[in-house]
Amino acid sequence: MAKNKQTSTNNLREQTLVLSHDADAGTLRVRKTKLLIVSGALQGREFILNKDQFTIGSGEHNDLALQDSTISKHHCEITVDGEGYRIRDLESTNGTIVQGVKISSAYLSPGAELQLGKTRIVFCPLLESSDIPLSRNENFGGMIGRSMTMRRVFYLAETYAPTEATIMITGETGTGKEILAEEIHRHSLRKDKPYIVIDCAAMARDLIESELFGHVKGSFTSANADREGAFELADGGTVFLDEIGDLSPELQPKLLRVLEKREIRRVGENRIRKIDVRIICATNRMLATEVNEGRFREDLYYRLSVVQMELPPLRRRRDDIALLVKKFLVDLHGPNALEALADFDRTMDVLKRHEWPGNVRELRNLIEAAFYSEARPIDLSTFLSLDRLRNSHKRDAEASYNADKPFKDAKNELIEGFEKSYIQDLLARNRTNVSRSARDAGIERAYLQRLIKKYGLK
Repeated sequence: MAKNKQTSTNNLREQTLVLSHDADAGTLRVRKTKLLIVSGALQGREFILNKDQFTIGSGEHNDLALQDSTISKHHCEITVDGEGYRIRDLESTNGTIVQGVKISSAYLSPGAELQLGKTRIVFCPLLESSDIPLSRNENFGGMIGRSMTMRRVFYLAETYAPTEATIMITGETGTGKEILAEEIHRHSLRKDKPYIVIDCAAMARDLIESELFGHVKGSFTSANADREGAFELADGGTVFLDEIGDLSPELQPKLLRVLEKREIRRVGENRIRKIDVRIICATNRMLATEVNEGRFREDLYYRLSVVQMELPPLRRRRDDIALLVKKFLVDLHGPNALEALADFDRTMDVLKRHEWPGNVRELRNLIEAAFYSEARPIDLSTFLSLDRLRNSHKRDAEASYNADKPFKDAKNELIEGFEKSYIQDLLARNRTNVSRSARDAGIERAYLQRLIKKYGLK
């Protein structure tokens, strides 16, 4: 009986991909794995997963480049975190299929079979292990988190901030990309030099070239004087290009020139000016998908993503919620603010079950709004989604509800009515453009798509 139990334990251990997670020692130990190609052009070949982010596609720059016309240029990627190896489809044309099911994201189990176009691949764990370094710190400047995913981000930030590497920060809206970019600058050798921020999504299309590169007097109607652009103003320092995925196709080759030759030319001028800047950029889009669909230059994509840092959504770092709540309470309302809360532990249990479509920004706004209430002690859980309810112009004081129903059912019915009305108006305002609607609402595109599907909207 003891022998059977030992055999069972060994079998379980063989299936385990995450072997240990020791934040104090600064390591995540995982099983090494390989991909075995069982059909397709590279049939019989094996590829070791030896990177945090392993990309697969038909493009030559992928870690696994497959000569298969049914596979997108950037098809999918495999990353590793505290729960194991996760595969994510990059909105490929024909999809990513795991164990016969088309997925957007899924964790891989040993022996899982992947179907990408006409190519079949088997995910095979090996006997050896590898260590993924983590930061020993629970913060990087103003950013905090003790979860494995955040400690991995902090390690990358600590490693590459002092270098001259161009950095791409990705993540959903509200995850803190702007804060991370600024902290990287503060921890760099350029910290005493200018830090210039350009929001590529907020700039008028006809003005962004001037904002980036400057202009000379008379180059267009309102150009009444010579003007320096962001790259000249930041000379010696850092330029942060937020929402880089919104940069127009016409400006992409000009930005590529800056990255390759460190020189710019003002609008309306032939003179070439040398500059010394570091570039950090951020996006909530999957730029690999934008490359697949021809909206973003592939050469620029690789130039910008020398180092990639992905900030996880709050729903993937729920253990950090209590830490964040305490930080925001002190930052916004002083050191004694925690005393005003009702039943902290129960409240944290409720907050951990919330999906947080607005991520860390939504949590911060909730804490800020809750203290405007006169009721004491404060129950933070009652303020979930209050901002969206309060700001919807379709919401009115006479919203109907049925008091004969249980409270939970009546509340869900009311919220669903709000969500459907809000999404209908949002889509109508943006002429059914899902990406623009998601940005306006401050939520992730995938979350908006789930709501559209949930309510049968078109």
